[in-house]
Amino acid sequence: MQRVLKSTALEHAPGSDVSIDIKDSDIDAINDSEVSSNKMASLPAAEIRQLMQPLKTNLAAQKRDERFRARFRLPPTEHLTYSFSAVHPMEEEVASSEDHERKTTNYNGVLSLSEAYLTFNSTDQGRYFEVVMPLYTVRRVEKLADKPDTFPIKIVNWHQSESVYYLNVNSKEYDEFSATLTANLRNKIKHMRMMKQFLTTCASEAVIADKTHEEMHAVPGGLGLQFEFPGDPKKLKEKSKMKLWRKYFNEYGRNLTISKTPRFAKLIRVGLPNRLRGEIWEVCSGAIFERFMNQGLYDRILEENKDRNSLSLEEIEKDLNRSLPEYKAYQQPEGINSLRRVLSAYSWKDPELGYCQAMNIVTSAILIYMSEEQAFFTLSVLCDDLLPGYYSTSMYGALLDQIIFEHLLEKTMPKLHAHFKETDIQLSVACLPWFLSLYINSMPLLFAFRVLDCFFMEGPKVLFQIGLAILKINGDELLQATDDGAFMNILKNYFNHLDKPLYPNSENPKAKNLTKFNELLLVAYREFSSVTDELVRELRQTHQLKVVAGIESFTKRSAVRNIENAAGLDKTELGIIYDKFYNVLYYKQQKPTERNDSKMDLKSFEVFIGSLASWAKIESEDYQLDRQRQLKVAKNFMQQLFNVFDRHRTQHLSLQDVIIGVGSIYKGDLNSQIKLFFDLHDIDRDEYLNKDEVVQLSETLLWIFRNTQDEDHLNAVSTFLHNAFEYSETRGDDQYLSLASLRMIVLADENLENFFDHEFAYSFKLTEKETEQQRSLGREIFDNLLATGAKLASSTGVSRPQLKSKLTDVSLTSSEMQATIDSIENTKLDNNKDLINKKADEQDHQQASEKKDDTKADQEETHSSETEANATANKHVIGDSDMSDDEEEEEEDLSPDVLEEVDRLLKEYDDEDDD
Repeated sequence: MQRVLKSTALEHAPGSDVSIDIKDSDIDAINDSEVSSNKMASLPAAEIRQLMQPLKTNLAAQKRDERFRARFRLPPTEHLTYSFSAVHPMEEEVASSEDHERKTTNYNGVLSLSEAYLTFNSTDQGRYFEVVMPLYTVRRVEKLADKPDTFPIKIVNWHQSESVYYLNVNSKEYDEFSATLTANLRNKIKHMRMMKQFLTTCASEAVIADKTHEEMHAVPGGLGLQFEFPGDPKKLKEKSKMKLWRKYFNEYGRNLTISKTPRFAKLIRVGLPNRLRGEIWEVCSGAIFERFMNQGLYDRILEENKDRNSLSLEEIEKDLNRSLPEYKAYQQPEGINSLRRVLSAYSWKDPELGYCQAMNIVTSAILIYMSEEQAFFTLSVLCDDLLPGYYSTSMYGALLDQIIFEHLLEKTMPKLHAHFKETDIQLSVACLPWFLSLYINSMPLLFAFRVLDCFFMEGPKVLFQIGLAILKINGDELLQATDDGAFMNILKNYFNHLDKPLYPNSENPKAKNLTKFNELLLVAYREFSSVTDELVRELRQTHQLKVVAGIESFTKRSAVRNIENAAGLDKTELGIIYDKFYNVLYYKQQKPTERNDSKMDLKSFEVFIGSLASWAKIESEDYQLDRQRQLKVAKNFMQQLFNVFDRHRTQHLSLQDVIIGVGSIYKGDLNSQIKLFFDLHDIDRDEYLNKDEVVQLSETLLWIFRNTQDEDHLNAVSTFLHNAFEYSETRGDDQYLSLASLRMIVLADENLENFFDHEFAYSFKLTEKETEQQRSLGREIFDNLLATGAKLASSTGVSRPQLKSKLTDVSLTSSEMQATIDSIENTKLDNNKDLINKKADEQDHQQASEKKDDTKADQEETHSSETEANATANKHVIGDSDMSDDEEEEEEDLSPDVLEEVDRLLKEYDDEDDD
């Protein structure tokens, strides 16, 4: 007997109300968080900890949500609602059975629920199984009557596939979960109605329907449909691979309903069929979910912006003809126009980032296998989630990962790392382009696409694993290199021979079919399995301040170097102004209601001047009623000073405006300072100060001197006021003070003379204390950068294209790039936490060094004889592993030997189909 918990969309109206229960504890948490700091300061420590608990809980929940989304590649709108341990029985074909015998395997794992997704992942060691079920693909959910105290549910998805999950919960949790799932399913009914149209764009649907070649061609796809896909279909075993995927789709679902089993990973590692590559990339990256939820967005963006222009579009035009010129589609208008549309659409979708160099390389590659709409959403996922900060004006993410890569090299191959340091070989010159172009510009295209297959399936860790494997395989030769030229030649030669047989003289046909690229994948997965997504995430957190300091230093140097008029200030003084200018802008940008650009308004200017001169700080107590007159004087003075700095009368100051204004004061002489104060108070611009203006000048001086300890300055102002009226000129009933008379009065008083001669200029502090130098501005500015991408480039006072070209030069010019990397490396931060040894328990250092330093010994042993070559082909092992027996057993389960999978899948290929 079954009780229906959920049913098809027809049984629920789209407008059904969903109630949300707010618990008392939630209200208490909000109230607790509003306790004032003064009250907290008087509370016992235990009570303070209790009050802080809601904040800690919220931060923990945020971190949990981020990991949940990253784990299953979900949109940023998702939040983890429920997470229970569960058992998922799965009927599978026995791998060793020739009669297609099937058995039921029980996967122990975790079932999780968010607003729009139900997920399951296996927690059994060495047994990979993962399911992401969008709720709009769920047709029915049923409670199953079973043994007492068991809580099974059966889910029927859009493709009529059934799956059962036994939840490890109590009755109350089960009911709460059921109620939430019911509400969430109702909310997704409207999206279920979009399924039919969406599935017509999925090639996997055509594969399952066994469509003809012509019908398959009609399904939206990449430029390869028109200009042919790279490689020989027969050599790539296209038909045989397609058969394997058709079988997989029938057993484990497809597109939005696919389940990822160990076989899924194996099929990807041996290379995807051309016609399915784009869709599988979408599925693995999570871009398919974004495309489904935003159908029509791509075309709408292009239509709404078709008549607009931008700086990003100008940059895109410069790079269009430099995007994979070896592929014939990009020698034709059709291919170039397609690339232009995708890059333009993304620049309009994210105008703050717009377009950055290297986007064109990646986009041109994925467009070979994806439609424009698919490529648009995949590019979005790449830039926003998988590789944040890579494709930005500062290349923050790429620089960060470059430091992590060098850190991993030092830990895994210390001898090679030490050699690079001793010979001053710049690792970043070769390896930064690997990461930025995802190896597309380094390897032959066919192999680069194989790396992309693995990258989309397993995430950014693949970039590190492949890079480390390249260095290890070429270790002996690299140890002989003594300069950058030799280093680059070794790697270039290696990439050019990736298609060469690994054992060309072997009599074993299996061994003879293996290439150097197969070896590369094996070394990457086997010997660098300790490089996990979690490790990469932790290393990014550990090293991010290094990159902040490096980018800050480079950006600051670039901005200072490009100042047209330094106003007599040296580099150090310009740097102080730069720091304080952008420090003020950073905090202004935290308020969304205010301008968000590189210009300073009057309010920010007041804060800026206050950061340079202590007398200019307007404190909170200055707003009290008894200080209203003083506050008015301060505001008037700041307004007039702002007007003097505002050379172009735009009501906003650039960095250049501020430098000229401050420089004229800091480097000014006695007469220029007197004239400045005269001009600031000559409101009517008649070149005379009337009675009211003289009084305002005296009030300004009193305000500036308000914090002085002696009475001399205050007496000087009193004397000044008396002399000003005594020596003023009379015109009719009014009295006027000329600039010459003002100068005479100032020179007659020693205190005023000293003030205008040097005290006023020196009150602007353009030197930093040692502690202030260590606590750099960039650590505040780039907090914002870390969350939203590279914003600093757009706020340097120069236009985006100028700054972008300079930062782009860094990626192309080895000397400048290495200077930036060196600047990053020289930043002294606490990085004692050794994360790379997390997975492998503490090993003996000397033993580990001996194993890892000898980068080719294992391979020489492998190549030593024909017998060993044949044995390697049969055993599918290259070299010895640095892992313990337990770890190697785990790795064998988690990441099966790539060569073994090649062999196993070749058995399933029907070569006759490809004739």
